Amino acid sequence: MGKYNELISDRSVWLSATPTEAALALPFHITEAGHFWAQSGYRVSRDYHESFLLILTVSGSGCVKTNEAEFELGEGCACIINCRSAHEYFCTGSWEFYWIHFDGASVAAMLKLLYPNGSSAVDITCCTGFYDTVSQIVSEIELTDIESCFKMSNRVHLMVTKLISAVIRGGAVHGSGSEIGEVIEYIHKNYKEQISVDDMTAEIHMSKFHFIRMFRRVMGVTPYSYLTNYRINKSKELLRSTSMSISDIAGECGFLDPGNFIAQFKKRTSLRPLQYRRDFSP
Repeated sequence: MGKYNELISDRSVWLSATPTEAALALPFHITEAGHFWAQSGYRVSRDYHESFLLILTVSGSGCVKTNEAEFELGEGCACIINCRSAHEYFCTGSWEFYWIHFDGASVAAMLKLLYPNGSSAVDITCCTGFYDTVSQIVSEIELTDIESCFKMSNRVHLMVTKLISAVIRGGAVHGSGSEIGEVIEYIHKNYKEQISVDDMTAEIHMSKFHFIRMFRRVMGVTPYSYLTNYRINKSKELLRSTSMSISDIAGECGFLDPGNFIAQFKKRTSLRPLQYRRDFSP
């Protein structure tokens, strides 16, 4: 166990993997993983490490410090640290935890969705199968055949996705999730009309600022962008299935004028409406 030998129990597991060319070509790959039972005084402090790190507390608790935040990682909580910045994690009591160093081309983009404001602890107690996914990654880290590399990449993707889902559902617990759903239903029913953010929030108990922030957190786009995308999707149906003019389709889908409709359609599809009709109509 190297320099940590005195501060983790003998039953602790520490495994390493050297990614193959096949693994490096995939969206995610693992470099190290383990399952530690740490004692008081256990501490890891780094200025830089070439990976991202997931930590999942099984029992006890640890403390995590990054350039952005400091937080406790208690039982049933997990976090991901970007190790390319200074970071530290330690415990003052007993701490049982899984840890996984991983990397890949898709990690940074997913972490922006998970942590728009910096790393923090995520409660995964209601996240079905999260422990199983993490323990399976740790137990199979040394399998390096191509099939196993693909499965490992998929498991890391699933692990991060479950964390993102837990964060979003955490917002829903405080009422935002159901209210965002009400607004989505309102947009679907009224997209043909000239609706505003004020119209969207008229029936829910949420400030405009908080609504826009939570909508973007849950849906990944602003309310206006979601409305525009939904209108574009409806226009595609009409372009494929009718001979309506571009002007009539624009009006039917809630656009004030055909020029704006054409500009928004091209911005989101890289095609003009008539090109889409020609390329995708039966």
